[in-house]
Amino acid sequence: MRITGVKATPVYVPMKHPLRWSFGVETGMTRVVVELETDEGLVGLGESNGGAMLARAVLDAAGLVVGLDPLEATRVAKRFAIYRITSEQLVRAALYKLAGAAIEMACWDLAGKALGKRCGDLWGGIECEQVEFASYVFYRYESIDEVGAYSDPSFVADYALELAAKHGFRDVKLKNGVLDPADEVTTVKLIRERGGSAVRNIRIDPNQAWSVETSIRTLRRMDDYDIEFCEDPTWGIEGMGLVRRDTHVPLATNMCCISFEQIPLVVRTRALDIVLGDMHFWGGPTPLIQLAKICETFNLGLSLHSDRELGISTAAIVHLAAAQPMVSHAIDSHLPEQAGEIVTEPFVFRDGRLQVPTGPGLGVELDRDRLAHFHQAYIDHDDEDEFRDASRAGWTAFLPLW
Repeated sequence: MRITGVKATPVYVPMKHPLRWSFGVETGMTRVVVELETDEGLVGLGESNGGAMLARAVLDAAGLVVGLDPLEATRVAKRFAIYRITSEQLVRAALYKLAGAAIEMACWDLAGKALGKRCGDLWGGIECEQVEFASYVFYRYESIDEVGAYSDPSFVADYALELAAKHGFRDVKLKNGVLDPADEVTTVKLIRERGGSAVRNIRIDPNQAWSVETSIRTLRRMDDYDIEFCEDPTWGIEGMGLVRRDTHVPLATNMCCISFEQIPLVVRTRALDIVLGDMHFWGGPTPLIQLAKICETFNLGLSLHSDRELGISTAAIVHLAAAQPMVSHAIDSHLPEQAGEIVTEPFVFRDGRLQVPTGPGLGVELDRDRLAHFHQAYIDHDDEDEFRDASRAGWTAFLPLW
């Protein structure tokens, strides 16, 4: 079997409510759906985060994969590896890293379909049929035009418990770095007090919004609420190391360590306890499997990061987590906040878990009508600058925010 063609379709799926984060607002998600065609009629599916520029990069990179046997998925990963380390042509390198993640994912999907095997079994062997997730709780706006009460600490705490009750989540992740730190401590306090035994763990993610001093002071104020970990309280490996030295709250990252060459410094400085691997930022399934082994070697915790995945990437994340025992923390997911899907059988949480798909490859299929609908939505909406907040006139993100 040989790969004969590549398709790339940008889509835009809105959020039910605009989600606030330290640097701006996310009103939706822009993704590229990749299809690899073969001479035997099988089609492999991949996905990555980006719009028209990424779609063009996927098509421009077709020469790296057309003609290959999809069983050579690791060869594809090697061909894209240079784009994960080079400092030349930064725009091209960033786009090709994300493109390579989607293309490699689609190769594995094809390989699984050809062999009658699930991707998780090709990535080490599926050890569990269900993968646990944490609720992902945001300070939100009621709508694009209405601020509302969706960022009030009491409202947010109640919403966290509503998600837990509806979907069965035991852990809560609060996306913070949005309100004054004192108000965010109040939010955590209310989640812990109102949640009782229903809430096992609380984790927070200020997205680098705090200075080192604010990070230390605020995390100490949260000592009474048993924080599972804090993701990126401040920026940079040096800053994270200073915070970790003066707090006993474990620190995690998806921002200061996102490539292999950063890991030695992280290990030497003990700046981190947990790496949150991203299926796309790290460059695809093969780099994440390598990351899992490195985390095992240096006794670093591992979980997987969410950046608003649709069903194809969600399937890949679930397969990898089911096959990699180093994934030791419940995974984040935006799924409850998303207003649409592009696969025929959308994932549904049961008892806070997602079922590993039973079909070969990734085990999901495209819904062509939904794909066309959300592609048109992308054409109408275009790319979005998530580092802005139209509800705050004149506001610009900067570091530190506090």
